Amino acid sequence: MRSVLFLIIHLCFLITVTSDDLKAYADPFKVVDYDPVWAKVFSNEHDLILSVIGQYVMKVEHVGSTSIPGLAAKPIIDIQVVVQDFSKLSECIEGMAWIGYTYIGLRGIEGREYFKRPGFHVHMVQIDNDEYSRKTLFLQYLREHKNVCQEYADLKKRLAIKWAGHPSANLEYTYDKTEFIMGVLARTGWNPELKPQYLK
Repeated sequence: MRSVLFLIIHLCFLITVTSDDLKAYADPFKVVDYDPVWAKVFSNEHDLILSVIGQYVMKVEHVGSTSIPGLAAKPIIDIQVVVQDFSKLSECIEGMAWIGYTYIGLRGIEGREYFKRPGFHVHMVQIDNDEYSRKTLFLQYLREHKNVCQEYADLKKRLAIKWAGHPSANLEYTYDKTEFIMGVLARTGWNPELKPQYLK
């Protein structure tokens, strides 16, 4: 029965997502001004994800720069899927595959399972682990401090120009944001000893 349900969902996914949709969010290395359509894109993906793994997760959240109105971002929708634990990971991998997601694994971040498809990065995390707490605190601070949010937007644009065309552009871009991110987190009272490996 579950296989039949997944097949129906997968067919609906293939019908509604066109090649032009995928090209528009093909993981480019560029930073663009905020686009209000990102909220709608997330909303659609939120419902799609819940349709295949909703019984295994606590919530599905829009995270990353595209989740903050007014903030410049790479046009990739970051989604955080929050779970109690990873006991149903195999079922989640199967369900996510039906809607086009490739399972990547930890990718250097303990406590996070990573999935992606063109235009979307999904971070599956356990509730209240370090990665969940760090991301929540950082994004909330940006939402509450518009001047800091603008500083971050300006930094992202400068770094996008700096690393454009570099073979490791995404990695270097991320490393160069570390000082700013850590500075913001320090203001929230977050423990700097919990800094993840992908922040240099």
